[in-house]
Amino acid sequence: MIPIVTIDGPSGSGKGTLAKRLSSELKWNYLDSGLLYRCYAFFYSREQVNIREQINKITFSNLEGKEKILWQGNDITNDLRGKGITLLSSELSQNKEIREKLFLIQKSYHKNPGLIAEGRDMSSIVFPESKIKIFLTAAIEERVQRRANQLRNAGQKVNISELKKEIQLRDRRDSERTHSPLSISEGAIEIDNTYENIEITINNIKKLINERYK
Repeated sequence: MIPIVTIDGPSGSGKGTLAKRLSSELKWNYLDSGLLYRCYAFFYSREQVNIREQINKITFSNLEGKEKILWQGNDITNDLRGKGITLLSSELSQNKEIREKLFLIQKSYHKNPGLIAEGRDMSSIVFPESKIKIFLTAAIEERVQRRANQLRNAGQKVNISELKKEIQLRDRRDSERTHSPLSISEGAIEIDNTYENIEITINNIKKLINERYK
């Protein structure tokens, strides 16, 4: 069996940072399901006909530690991380038909030598066969601050009060939606990432990989 580690949690819980570090250190494939939904929302808002074909054209660059998301040579990083696409992707994620379309794309990431998949329903719906399921959470104030820092680093202005309301709205949508709601899967390890040392978390997950994927 090709090993999988699934990491779920709400916005700002730190799952992206953890997943990227793990995939980099293990040299495994990395799936950012939230980014897929943002890409879908981006092309949906531009009335692209074949969205899957457009998603396949997206490439990534990382120069001097700054990650960029490119489409046909154009930098769309700020578009994907902006407020408009964030809200639209959350809204579209409620749609069963769209979730089913993206489900197939997400499954295609499961390849050798292994996969680190992060999102909101990786453990429960997309990869329920995973032997290592992590659910990350953090205090709302910490999550808001992390998201604010991400937006500021992208050159965007931030209203903390509005941002907190947006994150709380997304939390409600994610946990209350009919299809693939955000929840802690059976057998998942819950980690409060408010003050958790990422090095300790990474080492603990590596130990689990050695134990469960021998």
